[in-house]
Amino acid sequence: MKTTNLEKKQIDLIRESILVYEKCMECRNLFNSKDLCFANIEGLVDDRGKSHLFRLKEMSHELFRNSNDASYKEKLYDMTIGYIFHEAMKLRENMYQLEYYRPQCDIALHTLTDQEKKVVHEIGLLVKKAEIRFREGFKEIKVLLNELVGQLKDLIVLYRSNYLLPRFIFENERSIKKIYGKKGFATLLNTAYPDGRQLLIFRAAQSYLDSEYFDTARLLFKKILRLDGQNIPAFFLFTYASAYSFYFKNMFTRSLMFAERAYGLNADETIKNIYMGSLKKLIVTLSKEIKKKKSH
Repeated sequence: MKTTNLEKKQIDLIRESILVYEKCMECRNLFNSKDLCFANIEGLVDDRGKSHLFRLKEMSHELFRNSNDASYKEKLYDMTIGYIFHEAMKLRENMYQLEYYRPQCDIALHTLTDQEKKVVHEIGLLVKKAEIRFREGFKEIKVLLNELVGQLKDLIVLYRSNYLLPRFIFENERSIKKIYGKKGFATLLNTAYPDGRQLLIFRAAQSYLDSEYFDTARLLFKKILRLDGQNIPAFFLFTYASAYSFYFKNMFTRSLMFAERAYGLNADETIKNIYMGSLKKLIVTLSKEIKKKKSH
C-alpha cells in the first residue's frame, strides 16, 4: 500500500507530540528535584529549530494553520501548541535569567560603590521576579500539556483510517500508556478500532506485511491466531507472510507449502485478491527453484 505524504505527516505530528510530552515531564521532574538547567529547557523549546516544541509547532502550522481542510479539532490543536510554545519561550527566558544572573548577585558588595550596589540590588529583585514567573509558567504549561494530550487522543481517533497508525501505536504502546495509563490506552484503542487490541495487531501486521517485513508480520498474525483461531483473514495472511519469510531464507520447499496453502484457502476475497498476483508469481518461482535443485 502506498503511503501518502499527508499520512506520514500525521504520524510525525503524533510522534513529535509524544516527544514534547516526555521532554516536558523530564523538565518537570528535574525542576522538582532542583536539577533543572537552561540546557534542559533548550531541548524542549528554542527559536532555532533544534527543539521538540519548535518542530511540533512548525509541523502543526504547516498542516493546519492555513488549511481549509483542517477540522476544528486540528485547528484547536494547532492553537494549543502555539500557546504552549510561547509560554515555554517565556519559561526559557526566565530560566536563562536565573541560571546566568542569579550567581552574579552573590558578588562581594563591600568592594562596590553605592551606585554599583544599587544596580546589583535591582538585578537581584528582577531575578526574584523571574523565579516567581518561572514557577507560575511551569504550572501554566502543566495545565496546557494536560489539554494537549487530551486533544492528541482526539487526533489519534480522527486518524484511525491512516494506514500507518496501527503500526505506530503498536510500536509506541509503552510511551502512549505512560501518557494515558493502561485503562486510558484501552479506551483509546476501543474508540479508534471496533475490535480494540485485536484489530490494532491485525492492521499493524498488515502494515509490516505491505512493507515486506515478512518475519514480523508472520509473528503478529500468529499472535492473532492464538487469540482467535477462527480468524480466516489472519490465517491467510499468516500463510502468505510465512511463504515469503521462508523464501527469503532459501527454504523453498517449506515456502512452497505455505504458498500453496494460502492459494487454496477460502478466504475473504477482498483481502485475498490484493495478494493473489504476488502469490501466483511466488509459486511459479518456487517450483522452478525446487526443480532446479532436484536436477542438480
